[in-house]
Amino acid sequence: MLKSKTRLRVAVKTAVIATAGAGIFGAFPALASIYAAPKPVAYTCTPPGGAAATYTLQMDLTGPAAGVTNSPIMATWKVAPPTPLTAPVAVTTPLSLVIDADMRIDATPAAVLATPSDLRSLAATAPAATMTAGQPLTLPTLMVTVTPSATGVVVFKPDSFTVFLDSAAGTSPTELLNCDLVVDAQASAQVSAAALRVTVGTGSPSASPSASASASPSASASPSASASATPTPTITVTRTRTADPVPDPDSDEQIDETPKGAASTGGGGDAGPDARMIMFSGVLTVALAGIGGLVLRRRTAGRG
Repeated sequence: MLKSKTRLRVAVKTAVIATAGAGIFGAFPALASIYAAPKPVAYTCTPPGGAAATYTLQMDLTGPAAGVTNSPIMATWKVAPPTPLTAPVAVTTPLSLVIDADMRIDATPAAVLATPSDLRSLAATAPAATMTAGQPLTLPTLMVTVTPSATGVVVFKPDSFTVFLDSAAGTSPTELLNCDLVVDAQASAQVSAAALRVTVGTGSPSASPSASASASPSASASPSASASATPTPTITVTRTRTADPVPDPDSDEQIDETPKGAASTGGGGDAGPDARMIMFSGVLTVALAGIGGLVLRRRTAGRG
């Protein structure tokens, strides 16, 4: 019974670990996409009243690794400017930092999206705030959502963008930086490497890391439920053998049974007649029988 319970506990623990492991390993595709490292892409950027220059900017496109048909897919895009972007002058009236960008969204095959190739205009606005001259500015994160209608692959690629300051008073925005993609083979390869690719299927969408990691091992397999199974009974038959009473050495009772065979000490002179006498008698009998046979044969030959 003890071994049966031990095997049961080991089986329950193995099931819990396997289920938890399945949940964790199943989240890897989503993790690989959501926490992908930013990729370098070449841009030509022009500040207001300044000369254009070529920079390698870090593009961070993230989102799920997989999606399902007729369910929205959301992708995010973070842009790191060439150098720390700073406020050109002191701003006493709260202004908002705005990024206006284009993102190219392609679908393979064409039936995945209503528009197979689309240059989508995006915009993101940071909370309004006052600024000091030279204060570092952080660009807000861009977001886009598409809903595939068929299985395939959706690809999100970075494109040109403009950064400016805007106010809620309706005044003209102040442009800070205007960046366009460099047009050459190297830049095209960089854009392809920085792109986010989402595989669209018909199953369940990829779980987010928090949802996958929050799976409780105890919910996957309940040790108490498994332990309630009745083990197969083991039938044990016990036989008790009672020893014969030890005879009283002073008793006159005779032994009821004579032991069979010789004593375990090898039996001395009381073991019976010597075997050599028996063998000699056998040889003598055979010899006499042979002689008698010859005599009878000769007499029969003489009469004939």
